[in-house]
Amino acid sequence: MGIIDYQLIRQIDERLGSPFYLMDFEKYQQNISSFLTAFRKRYPKTIAGYSFKTNYVPALCKIAKDEGCFAEVVSEMELDIAVKLGFENIIFNGPIKRPLALQKAIKHHAIINIDSAYEVDYICQYAQNYPDTELHVGLRVNVHLADAQGRSTVQCGLREGRFGFPHDILAENIHKLQKAGLTIESLHGHTSSSDRAAFNYKVITDYMLSVCEEFMLNDLRYFDIGGGFFGAAPEGLDVSGRPTYEDYAKTVLGLAMKNAWFMNHRPYVVIEPGSSVVSNVFTYYTKTYQIKHIGLKNFVLVDGTVFDVKPTMHSNNLPHKIISNRELQGSVKYDVVGSTCMEKDVILRDVSLPEMKAGDYIEIRGVGAYTIALTPIFINYLSPILSLENNQVKVVRKRQELDDVIKIYQL
Repeated sequence: MGIIDYQLIRQIDERLGSPFYLMDFEKYQQNISSFLTAFRKRYPKTIAGYSFKTNYVPALCKIAKDEGCFAEVVSEMELDIAVKLGFENIIFNGPIKRPLALQKAIKHHAIINIDSAYEVDYICQYAQNYPDTELHVGLRVNVHLADAQGRSTVQCGLREGRFGFPHDILAENIHKLQKAGLTIESLHGHTSSSDRAAFNYKVITDYMLSVCEEFMLNDLRYFDIGGGFFGAAPEGLDVSGRPTYEDYAKTVLGLAMKNAWFMNHRPYVVIEPGSSVVSNVFTYYTKTYQIKHIGLKNFVLVDGTVFDVKPTMHSNNLPHKIISNRELQGSVKYDVVGSTCMEKDVILRDVSLPEMKAGDYIEIRGVGAYTIALTPIFINYLSPILSLENNQVKVVRKRQELDDVIKIYQL
């Protein structure tokens, strides 16, 4: 993407304002390619379905399409975006699929991974009403993730996840679909974990293989292990002990390719990367306006906001650095706080920085996942997204304006 220095950041600020995001197209392409290579060199029939919910910036999704990815969507909105961008291959997941959304998915030949019994009933009725319509049906299974000691690793420390079909009702729902003349083309095992460990994918793969064997899903085309992987770590983040793309590929395929059912039927393996390919693709820049010393605390006031960089309000300090036109000296412990009227708007907490001055910029790395899609329209206009192409600044998303905010309201 080129050298990012004070002069460039200042020029962007003068032209388009601060704060803003910079997006690295090349890094995104490299991440997708590296992830797919890790799988395909072991098993060529591997497909990536890019997770729209993680970051659905259209320019980003177009790159995924150009790289041969399917669109993995979980709502009617995301489905509409995928169709608008020309995706011919769509995976429709998610816990709530309204009738209109299902009809759109069917029209565009999407793989519909059914999550609940009400969807089974709808799809069976649709097949009866429109017997000549081509339907691509899959099932999402509920996987209980646990580590080698039997402790749950389901996201947020939950004992049980709520998505997909538990084993005790699989048989009746598979029977309903088959009775309606429908072929189960896809099995979906996505299960969000708290640790993103490679061992989780051993559990997922092992359970999915057992389902394929038990229910003789011999027409299965897509063995979809889902997403939730680690990867795409920003510079400055300690990744020691974290799984790599290679670790996931070895874990999943090392198990699957020893399984007789899998090797006899050779379905496509589907991975659904999101954070693992986009986290380090976006970097955020915000400008310092004021330094405050109140009691025992030192505050750096910036024009950005925590809602732009970690809207989930997690407690981790993201990798960062100061960009200035002066020699940086000293070391002071600061809280870097944002521009909203909320005490919890803390971008960096208790970080040691050089002595800060108004006009300094702060670079926050690793903000590509669950930021753009989750950032609320709250107090400030949404920040622009920019890219650097041949040393030229290109606007990927303009800064939000008044009309963008109020045009959906009735005055």
